[in-house]
Amino acid sequence: MNTLLRIDSSLRTEGSYSRMLGDYFINQWKVRNPDGIILKRDLSTSPIPHMSQQTVDAFFSETPNPESISLSDQLIDELYESDEILITCPMYNYGIPSSLKAYFDLVIRTKKTFAGYNIPKGLLENKKASIISSMGGIASGTLNPLESHLTQLLNHMGIVDISYFPLNGTVDQAKITDKITSQQLQILKHLN
Repeated sequence: MNTLLRIDSSLRTEGSYSRMLGDYFINQWKVRNPDGIILKRDLSTSPIPHMSQQTVDAFFSETPNPESISLSDQLIDELYESDEILITCPMYNYGIPSSLKAYFDLVIRTKKTFAGYNIPKGLLENKKASIISSMGGIASGTLNPLESHLTQLLNHMGIVDISYFPLNGTVDQAKITDKITSQQLQILKHLN
């Protein structure tokens, strides 16, 4: 039985392209995994606090205050419980939403999701990730800025099997329906 962790980061709970394509992904995933478990982490409706000095100190303490790391431990446990991770992410000011950055600040943790410093080794091996990104403009290059950043973060934790479903150019309303349809077909191919 597969477990999928869905992480949504759009501030929009209505009218979000990344959430809408994420819903499509989940519906298709359920068809292929009828007994599968879906864990949900919505960073807009349940925001993750930004890291504090107390949390950083606890990360490097031999005897950390449990209250300081309890949320980090909970988020990391969700990652370990999951076989697959789906991240839906819009671009805000040329980067990932601050809520998603706060999430990764709490889960990228030495001795928990990676080991070593000079040559870090990710500890979350044999997991798959899918990134659904949306941005108003058109990205140049093979990966858009969101995909590139998220890839680095996931790779640091050992997740290297990553699939991308970008919705670039969402400001062009005349073409958005075709772009959504194209990515839905890519999702179907990916899940088959």
